[in-house]
Amino acid sequence: MKALKSSSKTLGKKGIAMSKKVMMLIALMAVSLLTMPLAGCSKPLTLSVYEPQHGAAFTDASVEVRGNVSDSKATVWVNDNVVVVTKYPKTASFTTTIDLIEGENTIKVTAARGKPDNWKDVIERTVTVTYGTTIEVTSPEDKAELTESPVTVNGKVSDPAAKVTVNGIEAEVANDGTFSASVELVEGENTIEVTATVEGKKPVAQTITVTYKSS
Repeated sequence: MKALKSSSKTLGKKGIAMSKKVMMLIALMAVSLLTMPLAGCSKPLTLSVYEPQHGAAFTDASVEVRGNVSDSKATVWVNDNVVVVTKYPKTASFTTTIDLIEGENTIKVTAARGKPDNWKDVIERTVTVTYGTTIEVTSPEDKAELTESPVTVNGKVSDPAAKVTVNGIEAEVANDGTFSASVELVEGENTIEVTATVEGKKPVAQTITVTYKSS
């Protein structure tokens, strides 16, 4: 009887120990199941570039690039150069200055998380800007049909110091870059070419076509 009682106690202890192990195993499995989806639920990386604006024109040879990235630990490149990311309470920002070449410039901004041999969440934004003198002809409109000659050609040049000619006729340029010139038209189709020249830069031109029909 004593042997049976002793054996019973031993089995009881073993059973309790086994039950504890099973409970611990179940608890560990539950924790694993709960944490597995959370591991892949990090917020998606976002990137925005707010300066310069796409399509902007500049007369200076450099431009400041500004933007935000959602993760302060992300690596950010501007035209393949790593830039400093500054952390704020709800976001992180970056600022850098790059040089422009004459004409059209594409600025590529990239953000990624991870390490050089295993980048993750790579996203990219591109902004195209123009450096140099730009011309905008505001009137008459391209392909306009006119019944009066001469016609006054109005527009704006990005650099008020530019010399502007309209079909070879020098236009008056105001301090804000606006210009005007009077052009004689011939019957039928007329090509109006506006050229702006700034010392040390390539001349730029814009051409419009109008049709003149005398009344």
